[in-house]
Amino acid sequence: MKRISSIRKVLICMFLIVSQLVGCSIISEEIEWQDKEQLVFGTTLSTKSLDPANGYSGWFTVRYGIAETLFKLDDNMEAVPWLAEGYEMINNKTWKIKIKENIRFQNDKELTSQSVKESMERSIELNSRAKSTLKIESIEAKENYIIITTTEDNPTLINDLCDPFVAIIDVNSSEDISTNPIGTGAFMVDEFNHSGASYFKKNPNYWDGEVKLEGIKVMPIADADTLAMALQSGEIDVAQGLAYSMVKLFQDDKNYKVESTDTSRAIVMYFNEKNEILKNTNVRKAINMLIDKEMYTSYILNGEAISGIGAFPSNTNYGLKDNESIVVDEEEAIEILKKEGYTDSDGDGILEKDGKKISFKLVTYSSRAELPSIAQAIQADLKKAGIEVTIEISDNITDILEAGNFDLALYSNITSSSGDSLAYLNNAVKTGGSSNYGYYRNEEVDSLIDKLEVEFNKDERDKLAIKIQEIVLDDNAYNFIANMKMSFVMKNNVIGIEPHPTDYYQFNANTDIE
Repeated sequence: MKRISSIRKVLICMFLIVSQLVGCSIISEEIEWQDKEQLVFGTTLSTKSLDPANGYSGWFTVRYGIAETLFKLDDNMEAVPWLAEGYEMINNKTWKIKIKENIRFQNDKELTSQSVKESMERSIELNSRAKSTLKIESIEAKENYIIITTTEDNPTLINDLCDPFVAIIDVNSSEDISTNPIGTGAFMVDEFNHSGASYFKKNPNYWDGEVKLEGIKVMPIADADTLAMALQSGEIDVAQGLAYSMVKLFQDDKNYKVESTDTSRAIVMYFNEKNEILKNTNVRKAINMLIDKEMYTSYILNGEAISGIGAFPSNTNYGLKDNESIVVDEEEAIEILKKEGYTDSDGDGILEKDGKKISFKLVTYSSRAELPSIAQAIQADLKKAGIEVTIEISDNITDILEAGNFDLALYSNITSSSGDSLAYLNNAVKTGGSSNYGYYRNEEVDSLIDKLEVEFNKDERDKLAIKIQEIVLDDNAYNFIANMKMSFVMKNNVIGIEPHPTDYYQFNANTDIE
């Protein structure tokens, strides 16, 4: 690996800082990059496991091109057959899915209906999201197809089968699934390290065409500044996770190119409603009225995002087009807090009631470079109204959220991972949902989600999703701060890496270095 000297690191860092201050881009002489057979991918994101059934690890398994799903989402977020040839809906609870022939796992075992059945059953057993989302009662393996019977009507089943938690692997392999899952993808694991560089090699017998690249090295780089320096020095070929201000620095440099797309990735702020203060809807409303989303998207995110309205982008049929329930109004926010009995009785600038100050812990994480900056902006905005916020940056954000060890939380996730609204709403806002980290509950919302779960008419589904979001916003249960663009910054000789609205797919057979 090419090492960057400490002096060079300092110089690059200084240059980046100055460039950001003056609004310049990195302009350099044209570089002839050395041809390589191995692409080096630098990313702020990492995983402890590659087992698709382990939490959200499947996202990485699919991103790295190791395993694939029966169906995948195209650029328009439509589910299209992939390992499946097609499907037939026999009735509302019965689906026949034909499996493509002449596909082999990376260990040369044949992909059969039985191996698909076993892989899916394992995911359903081990992954709570898979179990609750798919609602599968039984899977029957026939000659070249499977018959799926669901416990109840599931109109989104085919879309749900695009989710990486049900990526198909050989569950009977002797390899450790957490470090070396055997899938059908373009790349297979050579060496996996959850805290260091991982290596992937081409699948020489890939079913969907010749894999152009010999291998890929994935380098976890937690700090976005270091990631930028590694790209500029030539240490890496592709960077994922640069701060949005840094992306702009590379855009006008002929040695690099930026591939971007709009996504449903949302920056979301959770309120922990187990906190006695945050149980109060009006307090949450006051906080939301202090958060200047337009400023965040314009300055912190450099216009590479759209201010959030609801859970989904407004360009989807189930996204809100406008909502006037939350406006930025510092004076009104302060007035609301006064009406709730909060005053600064001791003159220290922090509001209090019954001797208890309004003081919150906001937790977030740094692998999404923009989140700590937005957390600081929220801290400053809330301080104006007398609300004290301390910030905790943690590498164990999921554990913290699941344990409820926070007051406010800033998180980034894909809200339309299946091309439909149900998965997110069911998990994030329904009572007891797997990612309802703020413990939000509303009986009307629960009832509407129950209807959404069994509604097959697309127009009616969209209406239900919109109604649910309107109620959630009226309750001030969340703050959907922004919908993000997904950007990869890479050397100008890299091809075949294109961001996808789901953030699922990264490496494929066409990924290459020219």
